Amino acid sequence: MKKWVVKTLLVCLATGTLLSGVSVPSAMGAGATASMKKNSQVSKPIRQQPVHDMVIFNDYQVAGLDSNGWNWVKNDEFILPPETPLDIDVIQTTYGTGTNLNRKQVLLDGVELSEYQAENTSSQTSFKWQVPRFTIPAQKLSAGSHTLTFIVTDAKGKSSTVHVRFLVEAKNYPSIFNGEKAEGEPVPSGGQTAIFGMMGSHDFTSSLPGTWKLTNKSTSTEMRSVPATTIFSTGTLLTGQYELLFVPDDTTMSPWMTTIQVGVAELYMGTDTSGQKLTQDQKITAPAAPGKVPLYSPIPGRWSVNGTGQTLTDAQHFEVDIPERLAGITIAVTFEPVSVQKDTASLWGDTSATTVQIQVPGASNACGPAGGNVTMDVLMKQNEQSTPTVEKMNLYSSDNTVKLYQNPVHMIWLATAAEHIEYGSEADDDEGPGVWAIDNVIVDESKLNWDHTALLLSGYKPGRYKVNYYSKRDPAQVWCGYVQVIEDLPPIKTYPACEPGDTGISPPSSPLLLRSESGKEYRDGQKITVNVGEDLDEWEDLRLIATHAELVGSKKIRDKSEKKAYYMPKFEWKHGEIGIGASRKHSNGTISSENRIEIFSGEEQIASIKPSKGDDDDGEGLESLNLKRYIDTNKPGEYKIKVTNTLTNKTCTVINSKRKYNKKTDVNQRNETLTITIEVK
Repeated sequence: MKKWVVKTLLVCLATGTLLSGVSVPSAMGAGATASMKKNSQVSKPIRQQPVHDMVIFNDYQVAGLDSNGWNWVKNDEFILPPETPLDIDVIQTTYGTGTNLNRKQVLLDGVELSEYQAENTSSQTSFKWQVPRFTIPAQKLSAGSHTLTFIVTDAKGKSSTVHVRFLVEAKNYPSIFNGEKAEGEPVPSGGQTAIFGMMGSHDFTSSLPGTWKLTNKSTSTEMRSVPATTIFSTGTLLTGQYELLFVPDDTTMSPWMTTIQVGVAELYMGTDTSGQKLTQDQKITAPAAPGKVPLYSPIPGRWSVNGTGQTLTDAQHFEVDIPERLAGITIAVTFEPVSVQKDTASLWGDTSATTVQIQVPGASNACGPAGGNVTMDVLMKQNEQSTPTVEKMNLYSSDNTVKLYQNPVHMIWLATAAEHIEYGSEADDDEGPGVWAIDNVIVDESKLNWDHTALLLSGYKPGRYKVNYYSKRDPAQVWCGYVQVIEDLPPIKTYPACEPGDTGISPPSSPLLLRSESGKEYRDGQKITVNVGEDLDEWEDLRLIATHAELVGSKKIRDKSEKKAYYMPKFEWKHGEIGIGASRKHSNGTISSENRIEIFSGEEQIASIKPSKGDDDDGEGLESLNLKRYIDTNKPGEYKIKVTNTLTNKTCTVINSKRKYNKKTDVNQRNETLTITIEVK
């Protein structure tokens, strides 16, 4: 309250008179009347009855006392502009003997605002208290009619109540449209405009002129300010979040604002945004197989599970089927948003798509004669002009590696039947279309033929791959095998012999252990007991000591038949410190190693660190394991840390059977394990 207003009102109270025409500065909106009707609300107080002498909203008096001691109230006549806080001044009087109490309570629409409750004491028989100004923030005052209730109470428990009804104006926004024309549905203020992609731009049009201001929200830097215009273009925006503010030249209208989000579409696990937020290429594990994994996007779009044919269009919610027969396989789910903003331009094409990986729990099918009942054919095209030729027929599931040679690699198909590729139609067989996986990851549709009956092996780099096939018609029809694509001419068929690249040295036996920063070593089978609340600083930096393959250079291999030489990676077995989740392997290497760590709380796995399958991963893994972050020392129970170190070497033998020599190459694999139990008591 301004000082001169307070002074005038206090004079009125002191003299017992009322100035019905008091002129007080007002913050009222348009439409308020100058002549205020005084509504009698409270009966004349008896002697020593608490009373509100006056109530003032934003320096405007809305309640007071007439000459007969009645409260008058200006109901429905105070109008508060939108987004305006309400300053309140109150003067109230109580009566008593000895210690006098003067207590104030405030209710908004019948609900007490306890933060504004206050009281004061005095030895005066008549205690008039000018309550310090308090403010109700604009956030608590939605548009529409409200009632504020003021209660004054004395030490004897007597009270008096005044109700003041007032109006909060609704915001009056300008109409803003997408694009360069004022047409279509207006864009609501306070919402979000999405630009899907790594960068993009957007146009807006207003129904009336004003000033546009574009701000980078992460840096709070104003990027552009354009006054006195109706059309605005953001220009090229990079991935991030921006705020666009439009302030109309018409001061009776409220500013309009939208948040511009540039980037890939947001995905959540669950049915709404309360679930776990997922990032691009994030890998999650399905809780069970068979089962379903629910996914959600705040905007509608097209969902697809790569290579399976499971799709859904124009939807925000999608349930991914998790078949039990795909145990141990990783499937990719892709979401492509349907942009409702036709004038939003993403400059990087299909980068709007978001993909997440779902790991199906369980172990994948083992490759071997008993692991499948389907046969495969291999077809090749040497160049664009040649026709497909059948290279191999009726390949059964096997743990042997099928080697395919082509130089240069042009086109190699692995098909359920050669007729699918040769004639473009189905053959007379039972397998038909299927779901394919390479190295336990579902193959994208781009690597399959039109009806998913064949896999384009030449779509991958030369190397050795584990291939799984699951028939869509019959879950019992499966195939599993190892195929190696070699960018070279096929060897001359002579007496078979094991080449240097076919055999690797078997790994030596050495202890597998975890070593702390202080040098303490933990070995397999150890059980450690800690008390609740005990610190685990000792286990913040654990290093893995294990046997592993280490690249020490390359070795020169001479090919006498071709009279040339080529180089292969040279690995040697080493025992020492190795990264957590490290993978040391090469498609042409003769030995390889990788390790993974699993952490369990009781029977539940709470963490897993294993080698990445990404092409850009260097295979070095994490430098150390911070075990402290996974163990809640305030939660009694058992924690298990399991380390699995997998050591692999190629093997080769020449078998003489019935006067026929056959060369058999294989891979020898050995798993070293270390399990430590931590019991929290």
